[in-house]
Amino acid sequence: MPDSKEKKRTYGQWWDTTEEEVTVPLDAVRRVVTAGLQAGGASPDDAAYLMDIFLNKALQGDHARGLGRLPGLVSAAKRGSLDFKAKIRVLRETTSTALVAAGPKGFSPLVCRQAMALAIGKAKEHGIGWVSAQTSGLILTPHVRQAVDEGMVGMVFTQSFPTVAPLGGTTPLLGNAPIAFGIPAGDHDPVILDMSVTESSASGVFLSAQQGQQSPEGAVLDERGNPTTDAHEFVKLDWMERGVMVARGSLQPLGRGHKGYAMVFIVGLLTYLLSDTSPPWELAPDLPRQGQGGTSLVAIDPGVFAPADMLRGRVDQFIDTVKSAPKKAGVTEILYPGERSAKLQREGKESGTLSIPASHYHGLVGLATEVGMEGAL
Repeated sequence: MPDSKEKKRTYGQWWDTTEEEVTVPLDAVRRVVTAGLQAGGASPDDAAYLMDIFLNKALQGDHARGLGRLPGLVSAAKRGSLDFKAKIRVLRETTSTALVAAGPKGFSPLVCRQAMALAIGKAKEHGIGWVSAQTSGLILTPHVRQAVDEGMVGMVFTQSFPTVAPLGGTTPLLGNAPIAFGIPAGDHDPVILDMSVTESSASGVFLSAQQGQQSPEGAVLDERGNPTTDAHEFVKLDWMERGVMVARGSLQPLGRGHKGYAMVFIVGLLTYLLSDTSPPWELAPDLPRQGQGGTSLVAIDPGVFAPADMLRGRVDQFIDTVKSAPKKAGVTEILYPGERSAKLQREGKESGTLSIPASHYHGLVGLATEVGMEGAL
């Protein structure tokens, strides 16, 4: 049935679906998605892990990165284009570092899950673990959350395909520098930052182009390097028709100047170097032979610096001081990174239902039929 609930999204997410939405039981979604992922070869544990990644995005109202892609991923796994069972191989290793790979078909979230687990193990023994994986990260929050759940500080940096032109240039050569940090707290939800170092994510602009909407002012440059609000000026239309995003224009770096550009440059360079993979300009989906991206996953045991309980208390004090700061007129609450996302996920799970775009609903209905669960939704 159509959803009549108020729209709820995380701050910074300007994009939204224009489709009618359908409200479905949350438990039914979990069962169908988990069964579909297992049908694609994922273990029960990995299927539950992947389900949570995409479900949490949908609960936050981020349908550009939510459940809509799952039926396609399951189909790709069944065809053999993706491997939900790939295990990492350690290529190089020291006591606190490692370089790992799982082959070109290894599904990134599962490869990064294994890599972060290795980093956490090293951090428990040596205070820090840095593991670089030869795969491009997809959604980074789950991996820093892995570290947080073990009482660790987590950091992730990943290489993405070219969507950003060098400052003063016109051709997208650099990725949008996705980064994530996770810091455990005491009484509060953990501090979680997951963002690209650009004015907008690429997926939001792509969704706007698909829906014939404009992008915000200052977010996008066209292929001549001029500011534009026409989302079509960012993507190559012939590739968009295939459901694949290839940039012809450029995302603006944060601040639209040299500081954001420098961060984009550094993240792209470091992930390329420390994972022994391809530079970002070799990752474009329309290249005859696409390169391999890389991700660095870091876990730090804060207990090597001070007692863990004391540090968690300090995080709470830091949060409380910031949240109690004097507010501007019209501001009801000051938030910290990750707070609203955690609240939206919690509220959605407590409600027992989920509102998703109609196309995502029909995709899940098709997936349910494939796995013998017709009528589950």
